[in-house]
Amino acid sequence: MKFRRLLAYFLDVIPITIFVAAYFWYFQEFDDTFRLFTENKNDIGIRAMFLEERNVIRNFASILCVVYFVIFEGSNSNNTLGKSILRIKVVDVDGDDLTYKQSLNRNIAKFLSILPLGLGLLYPLFNKERLFFHETLSNTRVRRL
Repeated sequence: MKFRRLLAYFLDVIPITIFVAAYFWYFQEFDDTFRLFTENKNDIGIRAMFLEERNVIRNFASILCVVYFVIFEGSNSNNTLGKSILRIKVVDVDGDDLTYKQSLNRNIAKFLSILPLGLGLLYPLFNKERLFFHETLSNTRVRRL
């Protein structure tokens, strides 16, 4: 089940990341910054500019992913595209569909559990139910359809 969940996550996140990167590359001139950086790797100013723009892209993609997960997990379909393809679903502890509020809580908890060196992702190794930290905090579970 963990592999299925990871694959579903990648099926959801990779297209969003590619879309955001392409947007910044073609419409926000990140291609110029990248070219400058690759040609002048030892220039501290160019490196700082590159890292700042890269961080903006990463942060924008992260926010867009959280919004995507909240909307799709809380909607009538209660599923993201990746979860639908792999026939899994997020439910509350009673097995009911998530509300938008529950989905928001789950995804904020997911995001926060990744921040401290991804330690929240190791949480299943240390609890009997093999739940991720964000599932424990948000009282949600992932089930097969």
